[in-house]
Amino acid sequence: MAFISTFELLLKPQLPKSITDSRPELQPIARNILQGYFLTIANITNELVFLSVVVTTRTPGLDPKKILTVLDTTGVNGPVSSFFDGIGETKKSRFTFPVNANDTGLFILQPNALDEELRKAANFELRGYAEIFVSSVSAAKKTKLLITPEHRGTFFGTEHAQLGEVAYTLPIAGGNSLFEI
Repeated sequence: MAFISTFELLLKPQLPKSITDSRPELQPIARNILQGYFLTIANITNELVFLSVVVTTRTPGLDPKKILTVLDTTGVNGPVSSFFDGIGETKKSRFTFPVNANDTGLFILQPNALDEELRKAANFELRGYAEIFVSSVSAAKKTKLLITPEHRGTFFGTEHAQLGEVAYTLPIAGGNSLFEI
């Protein structure tokens, strides 16, 4: 097991509604942001490995209906196995997927922008931290990975505000992108 980084998922206004309600002249420049957590994971070994990414959240806790998770290795977003658990207010969510030998995948965790109700409410935020394990279903019991965590966001909204994007890497808990687990 290794800690990767913290994360923040967003589907909400760039400017708080309290500001645009009290200052209506700012409404034309207010946009919403859809921000996800992206992990680029390279398996630098000669063996297929099954990995489990575990995210821990507390307030408000991860609701599986409000998020999307996929793994992209070929340009087609594929499903990942998901398991959700919690003790009290702390929620642990495990996402398991394979990464082929000497291959790189992109694990994506983001608000479910396909949910029209969630999109219209635009009031979703979730923070937590992520860990990575070699899955118990993996034939390989240890592996070497290169991991780059990022936040990527898309701004969207009003007729006057243009679309925009933001992407930035996140600090890694161990300070090194090489993970030997």
